[in-house]
Amino acid sequence: DAAVAGGFADPERAAVIGGSHGGFLTGHLMGQHSERFRCAGLRNPVLNIALMVGVTDIPDWCYVEAYGTQEGRKRFSAEPSAEDLAKFRAVSPIAHIAGVRGPMLFLLGAKDRRVPLDDGWRYLEALRSRGVDTRVLVFPEDTHALDKPQTEFEQWLNLAWWLKQHMH
Repeated sequence: DAAVAGGFADPERAAVIGGSHGGFLTGHLMGQHSERFRCAGLRNPVLNIALMVGVTDIPDWCYVEAYGTQEGRKRFSAEPSAEDLAKFRAVSPIAHIAGVRGPMLFLLGAKDRRVPLDDGWRYLEALRSRGVDTRVLVFPEDTHALDKPQTEFEQWLNLAWWLKQHMH
């Protein structure tokens, strides 16, 4: 809103792009304010903390994200309760998937231990079943960082192409 009010952004040509936690925020924006963005790009996004907590290399982050720093650290357990799993889902973009309308490009690392590849695939399947325009690129040798030189080139080239396709 501030960028539009200040004349720095055109509300008819806004897109949102984020990676990891930024992808988590991008997923939330597209699910809760989809009408404000023409399209989105997500790099290894956190989309369902309930799915992530059992396989990630940072399970403590799941608790902190859901409950805040102090409460999350107190609640942290290798065995999340049913209450924890419900809370994780409720604070995740998957909880707002019905609101997603705009096209979404996903860039995923097949060897990501931080955010499991399955998280992205399940979210994509749910979007596709709702008729949302999606595209996914999986980089078979990449981890969470998506930082191999060829991957860097391909992901930014594809993001630029995606924006060109959807920002007209």
